[in-house]
Amino acid sequence: MNKYCLNIAISRASTKALAIVMLLFSSSLAFSEEQMKSQALPNEVSIRQLLQLVREKSPRYAVARSQIEMSQAEVVAADVLPNPKVSYGRYDQAGGLRNTQFDGPSQQNITLEVPLLLAGQRGARKDAAQRRVEVAEADVESQYNRLVRETWRLFVQLLAGQQRVAALEEANRELERLQSIITGKENAGTASRYDVMRITQEVQGLKARLENAYTDNAAVVGELGVLLGFPGWKPQAKGVLAPIGITADVNALWLQAEQNNPELESARRQAIAADSGLERARRERWPVPSLLLGTAFTDQPYGNTTYAGVSVDLPIFDRGQGGMARASAEKHAALLKRELLLSATRQELERAVAVLARRRATLAEFDRDVLAPLPSLKQMAEDAYRFGKTGLLELLDSSRSGTEIKLNHLELVVAEIEAELDTLMASGLLAATFEDLQ
Repeated sequence: MNKYCLNIAISRASTKALAIVMLLFSSSLAFSEEQMKSQALPNEVSIRQLLQLVREKSPRYAVARSQIEMSQAEVVAADVLPNPKVSYGRYDQAGGLRNTQFDGPSQQNITLEVPLLLAGQRGARKDAAQRRVEVAEADVESQYNRLVRETWRLFVQLLAGQQRVAALEEANRELERLQSIITGKENAGTASRYDVMRITQEVQGLKARLENAYTDNAAVVGELGVLLGFPGWKPQAKGVLAPIGITADVNALWLQAEQNNPELESARRQAIAADSGLERARRERWPVPSLLLGTAFTDQPYGNTTYAGVSVDLPIFDRGQGGMARASAEKHAALLKRELLLSATRQELERAVAVLARRRATLAEFDRDVLAPLPSLKQMAEDAYRFGKTGLLELLDSSRSGTEIKLNHLELVVAEIEAELDTLMASGLLAATFEDLQ
């Protein structure tokens, strides 16, 4: 009877354990599926979605942020007090007369040595480490802005490439329509064999150009995946290819740059960190005394004595000259770097604004004088060929010119957007512009 009950208990326990295992297994599968869903990347992205992926999921940005963690670890190390030392020794009578040094056959010594940072070395070390954390944060923000700039540039190229493909596909459909018209005219006896061969060559040439456009888009997609650290990701860009619409006032942008440019902020923090490093070097020049406490005892007969003393280095030869010289040189280099960066950033901003103004004027003139009359010119050329007023070459030239005008317009828009990105980068408003995107 007891054995039967025991078997039932074991069976119930086994069933319960199996149920728990299955529950845990199903939970782990559900968690894995949720984790995979959370890590899934969209097939189509707008510029805002793409830049959110940069900040939230990009391994490259995560690597950049690890610099802050390393600097914070230095703060922890700087805040730690030096370890005390314990020493132990034993004296044994090896020869000579008894009682010449101490009573008993042996003597044992235990000494505790405690370093004392009396000159403020610990506070100076911690302050210097915290300043390095601030420098690392500014450096990471600068790397993030460069990453945003490059990501935005590739997005613009991808969106323009997709529109370039669309323009070439439309031109290809148009040429195929013209090809059917010419073929029909050949059958009617109003077009020559040359016209048919010429339009066929034009169609094949445009198809080759279209294949090159597909290849260029694939290259941009691959470059974007490599930049962000997303292998195998092949997104499509969605949105309207249009200028951002930033101001081109160099003085107003320079005021923003002095406050928001992360590279200038990094240089400013490096100068502050260099001051902290110099102060730390001054503190480190002072020798660190150690408090000594100990005891010595003998056996046969037993005797015990105590010991107290102080140990300190004598700064006769090494008085911290090397540390002071290095800290002074670092401060001088930080100041020179900041002055150079201020001048270079101002020049870069003026260059970017000047280029932006020229790009903007060129695009406006192109839209007004070239792109706007295009539909009318296209219709006029087709009507003239249909009624026999012009030949095939004029018709093909009109079609080719229309395609080139559309492609040139795309290039001008891309050039203006890239000039705007350069201006935002120099003024330090790139991240703020991303935050303002809708």
